Formats: sequence, C-alpha cells, structure tokens
Amino acid sequence: MPISIRPVLRTQFPEWLRLREAVYSGIDRAFHEAEMEIYFSAPDKTCLLAVDDGDRVIGMVEISLRNVVDGCLSSPVGYLEGIYVEPEHRGRGLARRLIDAAEEWCRVQGCREIATDAELDNESAQQFHERLGFTETYRIVEYRKPL
Repeated sequence: MPISIRPVLRTQFPEWLRLREAVYSGIDRAFHEAEMEIYFSAPDKTCLLAVDDGDRVIGMVEISLRNVVDGCLSSPVGYLEGIYVEPEHRGRGLARRLIDAAEEWCRVQGCREIATDAELDNESAQQFHERLGFTETYRIVEYRKPL
C-alpha cells in the first residue's frame, strides 16, 4: 500500500488529534487543540503525517526548532517532539520514513543536528530512538519554578 508523508492540512486535524491523544496520554483536548494551532501556524514547528492511499492518517511526527539543546553544539537544532505510528502499521519502516522526512525538514530549516528525548522509564522508546540512529547524551530530571 503506497504511503505518503506530507505536512498536515487543517482538514486532517481530527485525525491528527486522534493520534496525539494516543501518544500523549493525560493531556486534555483543549490543550491538544491549542498546541495543534501553534504547530500548524508557527514557522519553527511542523507536523508531518503518514497518509495511506485511502487518505487515512496512520502516523505522525511533530518537529520544532530549538535554539539550545543539551548535548548539541549547533543552533538551531531540529527537535523531534513526538512520533506515532498506529500499531497495525508498525514494523514496516514507516517510523523510519517519518524520521527521514523530519530530518529533511530540519535540514531545510538550516539545522545540522536533530535531537529528541524519552522518559527515563520508557526503555522501549529509548531503544526505538537508538535504532533510528540517535545517541544518548544525558540522563536528567528537569525542574521548573513559576516566577
């Protein structure tokens, strides 16, 4: 089945939302919708979708540009914010195609590096990123304090 990788269209927001809700658990719908608007309109962010020949969205990758990323020496750095492929389409190289498309988007934006993260207890995500060529730089717990 032919699958294309292309930037999200506004008409695909419902399917994009469905994938976001699968990958980012515990986030309310209003937050997703607000963040999707940002990704759709900001020049330093994008979402690329994997779409089958029936126009069904089966995967996504969200990418942003960051000025500073721990372990990276260049700026801007392409940042893989999230990736998801529906379970029935996994194991066929689709995640690799999404990463390749994300890397190309980052190159076009002037990036020389791409980075990502995984939660400390999510070993399968860590192994996934390593299989795709990412190397671990640090293990940290991040904190914040409102001012």
